[in-house]
Amino acid sequence: MTGAGALPPLLQEMELPTSRPNQADVLRIPLRRKFALLGAYAQERLARQMRAVAFITAYLALFQLFVLKAPIADFAQIAVGILAVIVGLALFMEGLFLAIMPLGERCGLRLPARVGLGALVAFAAVLGLTATYAEPAIGFLKAQGSATLPWRAPLLYYLLNDGVPLTVGAVAVGVGLAVTLGVFRSLRAWSLKPFLFVALPLLLALSWWAARDPRSAAIIGLAWDSGGVTTGPVTVPLLIALGVGVSRIAGRGDEPAGGLGVVTLASALPVLMVLLLGVALAPRFPLPGEARDFFAPARQAEAVRVVGGEAQLRELAAAHLSPADVAARFGAEPEAPPEPAGPRRFFPRTETRAHVLGAAKAVLPLAAVLLFVLLVVVRERLPHADELALGLAFSLAGMLLFSYGMDRGLSSLGNQAGRSLPRAWEATERPDKAVTYRGVDEALLVRAARPDGTVAEFLPLADKNGPEFVPFHRDRYDATAGEYRWIPEEGPVAGDEAFWGYFLVLAFVFVMGVGATIAEPSLNALGATLEELTTGTYKRSFLILTVALGVGTGMVMGFGRILFAWPIVPLLVGSYALALVLTWFSNEEFSAIAWDCAGVTTGPITVPLVIAAGLGIGQRAGVAEAFGVVTMGSVFPIIAVLLSGFLVAARRKSLELEEAPGHEPPLRRNAP
Repeated sequence: MTGAGALPPLLQEMELPTSRPNQADVLRIPLRRKFALLGAYAQERLARQMRAVAFITAYLALFQLFVLKAPIADFAQIAVGILAVIVGLALFMEGLFLAIMPLGERCGLRLPARVGLGALVAFAAVLGLTATYAEPAIGFLKAQGSATLPWRAPLLYYLLNDGVPLTVGAVAVGVGLAVTLGVFRSLRAWSLKPFLFVALPLLLALSWWAARDPRSAAIIGLAWDSGGVTTGPVTVPLLIALGVGVSRIAGRGDEPAGGLGVVTLASALPVLMVLLLGVALAPRFPLPGEARDFFAPARQAEAVRVVGGEAQLRELAAAHLSPADVAARFGAEPEAPPEPAGPRRFFPRTETRAHVLGAAKAVLPLAAVLLFVLLVVVRERLPHADELALGLAFSLAGMLLFSYGMDRGLSSLGNQAGRSLPRAWEATERPDKAVTYRGVDEALLVRAARPDGTVAEFLPLADKNGPEFVPFHRDRYDATAGEYRWIPEEGPVAGDEAFWGYFLVLAFVFVMGVGATIAEPSLNALGATLEELTTGTYKRSFLILTVALGVGTGMVMGFGRILFAWPIVPLLVGSYALALVLTWFSNEEFSAIAWDCAGVTTGPITVPLVIAAGLGIGQRAGVAEAFGVVTMGSVFPIIAVLLSGFLVAARRKSLELEEAPGHEPPLRRNAP
């Protein structure tokens, strides 16, 4: 059984610092032995993060190279970026354990005894706000604006570009409300189920309302995915640490399920705030349309509002319109961007400065809030000030490396993999194998009629086996120089039948979801708690397998929505309605664990890679918005765990009947 001071499952692996030994009890260790111990400790921490990163990154890279037969661009940059993510995440997590988590739990222990309920609620709200900005995946979400087109989803483009402070602010307010409700739950011992049966129907109704307007319909997937972005390595442990402190004050520190349900709150309320933001802003933005209409002079004011300025509008026009259209729209053709001088530098000065500033903005406000409360409000001396300083330094360095690695490594890898997936069912051009032919004349062209009455042009190219007729694209032909740039095409990897191509992609996605979930370390702790609550009936390994299968199924549904343009609201209503029905018939502790599984699976590595892959395939498939994969990958494990709970309960009941006194097996009872 769990002792009186036990921590809830998500903190059991965190090894929070305990009290310091007396000076007389300190063991003297030789310097060489100290370095050996530190090296072994660092190796174990790095290995833990490497296990979380290795499968999904290797799986994406190998599938792209050997199945889709697509090269990986900037491979060295991506490799360095992945290494930076591993080291950065290890440092960041160590900094959390040394500084942020102990401060959060101490504030939760001391603050309720020093201030009233109003001040405690205000602190919880501010803590949730600042914790959101420290989430590693939030920085990734800010960088995804270029994956959308402003004329196809104007409001979504705005919220991911010029309006990203509003988006992150809405998410932060949602987390602040979640922390506040978490404090009330800890103090009053409120059940999680009423929150679920009120919040989720409200979210689904608001999503349906937003879907009625084409302007706000595009942000529904972003809103639901924002719940997964927030439940990362900062917010969830900090919420639980605060809840542990408040629960101990309330006299419930020995409950094994005391910290359960907090992840669900942190996931649901950001969805509400982003949906409300989108519905409120939608009337100010234009309807989705075509690029030519978006850049029309009559709609300049609307376009500038969407993209954030005249300069940004000209850049977009130069990238997506023909030179003639740009000249007609702006009066003069914009200057062509300079050719890159060479490979992208590993540590460009401007980007490094931005990463340093971003790390400081993420970590320091959260630390400042906790220190202010502890020193000024609670008026308590800093516990282990040297450890706290070291922890803050680790957090800053870790966030810096993580954001750099995410920008250079994981984001690029996920986006490339997503853009390569259509190779499974359609022919793909290979610009890396392009050949320029000289001495080409239009007299060589061969014309052929298509069934629709149009005429196709082909250019015969000399080959060792005779002439090969390739499609002729006039935009690749320089008549003055007599040169034609031929870009070869490779047929679908899975054959001419598109069905097998889609099947291959969805099978790839399923295996990716299952493998990434099994590698998630937090799931082991949650499984241990469930095994304890069910007195060993529900095994930890069974929970891991169940959640993994649920995540894989959910990701298949999420990517299927992108590939086949399924509307997101019916998927949300159907899946969450089923989850609520199953929750109604489940007990409180098991329901809380099932819903918390959704947050455990959305780690700082999986979420960015999944979002990047979804946006990448969405760009190739021409989808206006490609969010929603994360929320599908979150709700299906809930359904899977709740369903498995009924199966386990039925099995336990059957075993109890068999072991009951006087019970005989049917064969023996019917024997003569």
